[in-house]
Amino acid sequence: MRPGETISLTVTLPNEQRIAVTEAVVRWSRGQEFAVENLAIEPHTRAQLQHYLKRLVQEPTVIVL
Repeated sequence: MRPGETISLTVTLPNEQRIAVTEAVVRWSRGQEFAVENLAIEPHTRAQLQHYLKRLVQEPTVIVL
């Protein structure tokens, strides 16, 4: 992946839900890691992703010592 490259991707969330991103641009890459910015995502897909992230933020954090 190179910064500025436009891609489409499918993200599988930990709950096995799949999110399709029709257009995203690579913002940075480092080895096998990279970050993307969503440019085009269907409204229902955006709603699914927002719902998942909201639930994730509301879950209590478990600290393992």
